[in-house]
Amino acid sequence: MAYTPPAYRHIRLVRPDDTEYLGFLARLRDARPPGWGRRSAGEFLGGVVERAVIHWLKSHIPLKEERILSWEQRLNNNRSGRRYREIDAIWEIDSESLCLFEVKFTHAENIAKGAGIKQLETSCGILATLPEVKYLLKRLVYVTDEPVPLNDDTIPIVEPNEEFEEWGVIWVSLDTVAQAAQELELELPENWREPTAREGFLETAEQEEWKQYGETETPEESNPLAEALRRAMEQE
Repeated sequence: MAYTPPAYRHIRLVRPDDTEYLGFLARLRDARPPGWGRRSAGEFLGGVVERAVIHWLKSHIPLKEERILSWEQRLNNNRSGRRYREIDAIWEIDSESLCLFEVKFTHAENIAKGAGIKQLETSCGILATLPEVKYLLKRLVYVTDEPVPLNDDTIPIVEPNEEFEEWGVIWVSLDTVAQAAQELELELPENWREPTAREGFLETAEQEEWKQYGETETPEESNPLAEALRRAMEQE
């Protein structure tokens, strides 16, 4: 019987400023077609809100600096490639227990469908292959002033420091986000509470400082652009 290598190898958590990870991001940016600079307003606003929510979470629990999931996986050309997934926040409860947080600032219908569940399941599926990780908790963090019932009504509402429920929902008010943003000196758009603030696109400047890391070899396929980069690297 032919040997089948493990699906995930050399799994680790790294900081967002990890050199290899920055190299991967730099190559993704370089692979973008000319004129690719538009970013949705919802994505940009969601990023600012996420930073504020993470700041708020830190006032309740200690969060790991290492929140980028990295692993090696065999590609279609039988070469191994390193992949990455960003996790919004990770609380290391003890040496064998991790709690993962997925922050969502989205519309009520997306919340009702359980936005973020798939991301948490995928990340936990990879981390679960580590022998030292015995317990993985998953937290959906929804930013809204009007909590809505989830289609999956078995997921309980929990506090940020809850240590036992496998799944949980944390509701964060807009006022809480505004206060946290003020503490971080983050500027929220004047109409950020309105749904229209998430419509349209923004023009984003290139971050030239990432280009110094562009020689690192790290394929990925978590989105169409990354998939194109992976195929190009497999053909080398």
